[in-house]
Amino acid sequence: MIRFVLIGLILAVILSSGCSGQEAAAENNEEPGESTYTAEQVTFYTLEDVQAHSDQGDCWLVIEGKVYDVTPFISSHPGGKAILEGCGIDATELFETRPMGSGTPHSDRARDRLKEYYIGEIKEE
Repeated sequence: MIRFVLIGLILAVILSSGCSGQEAAAENNEEPGESTYTAEQVTFYTLEDVQAHSDQGDCWLVIEGKVYDVTPFISSHPGGKAILEGCGIDATELFETRPMGSGTPHSDRARDRLKEYYIGEIKEE
């Protein structure tokens, strides 16, 4: 009985200490599950940093100012080796136009998948 009372008290303290992640996301106009990083938590890279990772064994790319390490995704990329065209560069235009493929922007699913490979932001020079 005492154990249930203690568990109830602990839950009450946790619940009263703040809002859930989904409520916090709603307050920040974010989708649930998205993370918000402060400037201290974000790693910033220059385009030169990205250019040093420009091949199949080490592929970083930039899309809309965000840096992604897509190396582990290369072998499963639905567009095959086309992803290698973006290694080491700002690949925003390639991502939006897929010139080696359909010529259309990537899907929302592809955009969601990018989050798995996010490593930082491009530093404004």
